[in-house]
Amino acid sequence: MPMAVDDHASWLTIEIDRSALVENISVFRRLVDPGTRLMAVVKADAYGHGLLLASEAFLAGGADLLGVHSLAEVRRLREGGIQAPVLILGPVTAGELGQAVELGAEITVASLSAVRASADYAAASATTVNVHLKVETGVNRQGVVEEELSAVLKIMADQPKLVLAGLASHFADVEDTTDHAFALRQMDRFQGFAEALTQAGHSNFLCHMSCSASILLWDRTQRDIARVGISAYGIWPSRETLVAVRERCRQEVVLRSAMTWKVRVSQIREVPAGQAVGYGRVWQAPTDSRIAVLPVGYSDGWLRAFSGRAHVLIRGRRAPLVGRICMNLCMVDVTHIPEAVAGDTAVLLGSQGQETITPSHLAEQLGTIPYEIVTLPGSTWTRVLI
Repeated sequence: MPMAVDDHASWLTIEIDRSALVENISVFRRLVDPGTRLMAVVKADAYGHGLLLASEAFLAGGADLLGVHSLAEVRRLREGGIQAPVLILGPVTAGELGQAVELGAEITVASLSAVRASADYAAASATTVNVHLKVETGVNRQGVVEEELSAVLKIMADQPKLVLAGLASHFADVEDTTDHAFALRQMDRFQGFAEALTQAGHSNFLCHMSCSASILLWDRTQRDIARVGISAYGIWPSRETLVAVRERCRQEVVLRSAMTWKVRVSQIREVPAGQAVGYGRVWQAPTDSRIAVLPVGYSDGWLRAFSGRAHVLIRGRRAPLVGRICMNLCMVDVTHIPEAVAGDTAVLLGSQGQETITPSHLAEQLGTIPYEIVTLPGSTWTRVLI
């Protein structure tokens, strides 16, 4: 069950807005065809939002199935009472196959060896194993290549308990550009795999290749299952995707960020002009200053690289980080916020008053992507549903 929000329950709190998750997945439910199954990808603890919290919200908002990376995530879903269909998108070891089947999960096979292992398990257990064959179309990361397809087909023909439930692939370059020529070639290559499987006698498999960006950009990528990841959490995959979507006049697409990071100020210090703050004495107070200490640091996912770059929000105003972020602490300058006191809430990610710090803002400061930002916080944070 979700915890009740209590400003004094934890020094470090991540608030998850359930209504935002429901609304975001509902946007994609409206974008895809009624006959297309909608998959909410909840790997990596639902992109840092909390596996059970997010999964329940997505199912309530119209998702038909969930995508995870590992068997461990399937276990957590089932133990949490979620019985929705699940596809494991990552690799499954031979020793994990049995439990995956018992838990009702379908698996992705992305190599010839994985196909063989699944066939061996099906033969030894006389159990039907539903697999989604991942094929290589341009990422060169996971996937069976064209030259291996005949071997895959022979294994499946020899083992009727190994059932081709789906055909999958992944885009290599759909978010980072407004030129989607390579993505279109990938779709053509994917279609070639689908036609080869159909000619070999397979007819009931579900095709899926989409991601958040491709669903937003083109209807043709939906196929039988539409996979939505980062944008289900209210985050645009990239600035390029936003620009391309707006150029297509899809103004109806509005996404709401669902995550807020809050930390309570543990102390306010008066620092005389000229004195240094923090390790290495890299920041000296230019005037008599008031410094707020926050009990959050790089061991909590508030990376040392944010030192001297990021701001936090206190009393609705931006306060810059000063000195180096420590393992469990950081310091911010609140000289311009004289009313700030110990116990105040500092927002590291999210909105306070009229100010907002987004995952994209933080990502730009580190030269990374919003995906990495939202997955930074670990177990030291208390996640609450609002």
